[in-house]
Amino acid sequence: MTAQPALGIDGVSSSAAPAEEDEVYRKGMKRAGRLLATRARSEHEIRERLGRAGYEPPVVDRVVDRLRDLRLVDDLAFARVWVAERSVSRGPALLADELRGKGVAEDTIQEALEAARRDEVSAAMERAGVWVSRVAERPLFEQAARIREMLLRRGFSHDAAEEAVRAVLPPEGWD
Repeated sequence: MTAQPALGIDGVSSSAAPAEEDEVYRKGMKRAGRLLATRARSEHEIRERLGRAGYEPPVVDRVVDRLRDLRLVDDLAFARVWVAERSVSRGPALLADELRGKGVAEDTIQEALEAARRDEVSAAMERAGVWVSRVAERPLFEQAARIREMLLRRGFSHDAAEEAVRAVLPPEGWD
């Protein structure tokens, strides 16, 4: 006598595999939800973290597709928020590097930088104003050099750094 396949309520053969796949998918969604609860993440970050946790690529694709449908993962929105929150203390070059590190596409990075571009010079001046007190007891040329270096390390352009230095330091000695 041969074994008969188990029939579901609707009379169709049921197997354990789809139920297991659904359970793995649910666990993947739960894990992604925990990741997104701590902070917004790029699609690349979600894929990477789920992959490291042992989820197979088809499950990861299904989870990411669902997160996109729910608008919980959107690289452009993620990049815009990232730029808006961090542009106070970092210039566009450093922000772009950070977003590249998060796996955001170059065109998305540029769009986010343009959409939320703060006046780079005013952001650099704001940051330079914070650093003036740290170098106040040094000679003017050294104050300028140190503030400029700090701004450049933070990703501000040379022009923005120079303008910010001139704006926050006294005018004597510039000529």
